[in-house]
Amino acid sequence: MKQETLEKLTSILKNRQKELRSHFTPLGTDCYRIFNRSYSNLPLLIDRYGAYMHITLLEGEEQFALSEDQIKKIAGALYTPVEKVIIKTRESLTEHQQYASLDDKQEKLTVQENGLNFQVNLHDYIDTGLFLDHRKTREMVREESFGKSVLNLFSYTGSFSVYAASGGASRITTVDLSATYLDQAKDNFRANDFLPGAFEFVQADVFKFLEESAEQKEKWDIIVLDPPTFSNSRKMDRTLKIQKDYLELILGCFKILKGGGTLLFSNNLSDFRFHKKDFPSGIKIQEITDLTTDVDFKNRPAHKCWELTGFLQGRTGHEPKPRRTSPDRFKSSKRAPRQGRDSRSKY
Repeated sequence: MKQETLEKLTSILKNRQKELRSHFTPLGTDCYRIFNRSYSNLPLLIDRYGAYMHITLLEGEEQFALSEDQIKKIAGALYTPVEKVIIKTRESLTEHQQYASLDDKQEKLTVQENGLNFQVNLHDYIDTGLFLDHRKTREMVREESFGKSVLNLFSYTGSFSVYAASGGASRITTVDLSATYLDQAKDNFRANDFLPGAFEFVQADVFKFLEESAEQKEKWDIIVLDPPTFSNSRKMDRTLKIQKDYLELILGCFKILKGGGTLLFSNNLSDFRFHKKDFPSGIKIQEITDLTTDVDFKNRPAHKCWELTGFLQGRTGHEPKPRRTSPDRFKSSKRAPRQGRDSRSKY
């Protein structure tokens, strides 16, 4: 990085940190994104997690690295000791690759988001345990959860479920294929004085869970569907590719969604295409990405989100249109009788 670029970057970080701290501290939040590739398209993400800075270098066509001196200046601009700066590189993976663990320190840090506590691991994995970009989406779930049943699919560490508990949900079902993630979800419940035993934690393949729940006629008021872009876990009978599988997942959710209920569907595939014509006309679809993107991600949203309501009924946009029928007077091959001697009319 050139010296001129570094000086501009540190100036941006100082101002941005001040601005975001003023915004988030009164809201009970001490974890947020400070830099989101927002200057000179630098392949760099900088997130605050409490007293720590989590820096992610994004692998691309051009190699990008930070020298020790540059790290010190970035840390100084953010008023953070260098020993509390964690640096990772997010590699560009091929279609069939997944991120492996980076370390095994098992050090947990508790951070706050909208007055709730979450445990994160800044060292061992490429992801920390809390996706900051869905802060507003989680708040939406909390606001709508009172007295309702909530199903959290591909739950990861259960942050949506914790928000639902905070909102007074009557039933919360947290589903993930990973027992480790479900254990972390339970830890997040305990960190907020919610007893995990009062809620449902299900280790399952989501495709199978949807099928079995429909057979058992289970129903939920709110369903959160936030799947990964890709998964080839050995615990699944199939490979998940969200662009290919989103229709099946959403239709499966509608089979277990209560009448008047809401499905929130999101993903972070950058070139994802949502084809509304694939769905029955009874399903109402509205993209709400603007509403689910908080101020620290406005310049470059990290996900897309849709709210779906309605019922599994009606035609799709792919069904052939009915043929236009001719008016009744043209249906018969017989000519209509003329008034006069050929007519049966007495007149």
